[in-house]
Amino acid sequence: MTFQKEILSEVLRDLERTRAVHEAELLARRQEAYERAPRIRQIDAELQSTAASVIRSALESGEDPAAAIAALRERNLTLQEERRRILQSLSLPGDYLSIRYDCPACSDQGYLGSRPCECLKARYVKKLTEQLSTVLPIQDQNFEAFRLDYYPETPDGRIGMSPRACMEMNFNKCKRYAEGFTRSSGNLLLYGSAGLGKTFLSTSIAKVVSERGFSVAYDTAINILASYETAKFGGGDLGEAKAAIRRCEAADLLIMDDLGTELRTAFTTSVFYHLLNTRLMSHRPMIINTNLLPDSYEEKYSPAIASRLLGEFAPLRFLGEDIRQRKRREAPRF
Repeated sequence: MTFQKEILSEVLRDLERTRAVHEAELLARRQEAYERAPRIRQIDAELQSTAASVIRSALESGEDPAAAIAALRERNLTLQEERRRILQSLSLPGDYLSIRYDCPACSDQGYLGSRPCECLKARYVKKLTEQLSTVLPIQDQNFEAFRLDYYPETPDGRIGMSPRACMEMNFNKCKRYAEGFTRSSGNLLLYGSAGLGKTFLSTSIAKVVSERGFSVAYDTAINILASYETAKFGGGDLGEAKAAIRRCEAADLLIMDDLGTELRTAFTTSVFYHLLNTRLMSHRPMIINTNLLPDSYEEKYSPAIASRLLGEFAPLRFLGEDIRQRKRREAPRF
């Protein structure tokens, strides 16, 4: 797993706060135990002080420290057993004065040596998903909630199959893409009229890919290209614009929604080509959603962009009736 620096730093800060909470809880438990049984304080003080003094004494006298260490171990075990019995007499568990980590494997450090612990990976994936949920309705738009019954079963003369059969194929392809996503996956081009589920299925992909630990940048073409304009000409939050550009260029998966709705200028066309080419050259997967049909790409953008969209992306055509309009018609009227 490759970690996104900003999110990893946030996870490590969370782990540091978690350790601080557990240490404070241990301090409170220790104070309670000391007040109820002062002998426990004496035992802890002895456990902390005896090791260095016993070994130092053995070394100064020229004796073999192994015997001193063995005696120290035996004494410590005796003290620990006495402390355990006292705690139990107070109706407290024997490990009441041991620190309690969320992850005993790494003691809430996040790493086992130089290897990321599973708890760090889980926290990282959770952060990725939370970050995505702030911009996408992933709780409502996911593969489990997708409904094929919105699509007609009557064959469409343009492709010789029904919109429902076509969308079932698209659904299965998108689901397989998400579940098998890697940093070397291919690119998808979802195209068709508005309201046919392109955003829904790309959001579903984003949810699954993010939950599997990959970084996902998802935004509209308007917002993405506007970030480049701000970075070039000013007129907005320069820091946020540069951060958005980094996300779009570096994310494991970039999903650009509503291509074709942006104001097309020589600059935006140039920027779109740059982003497209940058990700293709670095083999970073993309998903593009658009209402535009393939035969219009060259006219609306450029031959170079059309060549890349038609040659480097697997096309998924969306057919049917605008689902948003259908839902409005079928909504109960009061």
